[in-house]
Amino acid sequence: MFKKTLLVACAFLLATTMVVAKDLRAVKLKKFLDRYPWSPLRGHEQEILYCADKFGLDYRLYVAIAGAESSYGKRYPLGTKNLTGYNSCKTGFTSIWENIYETSKLIGTTSYYKKFRKTGDIKDLIYVYKGVPPYQHYYENMRYALDQITAVSIEKELAEQRAVLATKSPGGKLNKQSWQKSIFTWTSVPFHQYGARTKNDLSLRIASK
Repeated sequence: MFKKTLLVACAFLLATTMVVAKDLRAVKLKKFLDRYPWSPLRGHEQEILYCADKFGLDYRLYVAIAGAESSYGKRYPLGTKNLTGYNSCKTGFTSIWENIYETSKLIGTTSYYKKFRKTGDIKDLIYVYKGVPPYQHYYENMRYALDQITAVSIEKELAEQRAVLATKSPGGKLNKQSWQKSIFTWTSVPFHQYGARTKNDLSLRIASK
């Protein structure tokens, strides 16, 4: 089952080259994770977005949990690829991608997190995910990541994308409504539409840049 899902989702590596406009959430995640050169999460931004969208989660959430549990992958049980303390670190994963997927699936689908999904309050998540006190330090770590990702500047990228979109509009101008609609589409890359051969070819193109 997981292998099938992997085949469906692996175009996360290709999204920014497949479309003219970028998913600017990925830009934010990349800029944030680049602050932590040791982090094995660097380069997995599109995977994180894919899972967040699939399971209806805040795109910053997985990174915030990984920050609280393992300092973004600096400290975690060797060989487990379990950056999020999943199952009290008793579960090992075959890849970082599998950890991202299963962590997101757990929070996005299981009954334990029903209250969190309803309220969106990360304290409701922490009480279940961490399970035992103290909670405050964990909360502060998560809050830091959430706030810092939000604060990452993408003004340059927004200006670039505005220019790209403007060249495609009548008269070279976009009204506010059409621009906002275009921005929204950047966060909705249809990962499932690309075949395995296309994914492989494009991944080579990305690696060569």
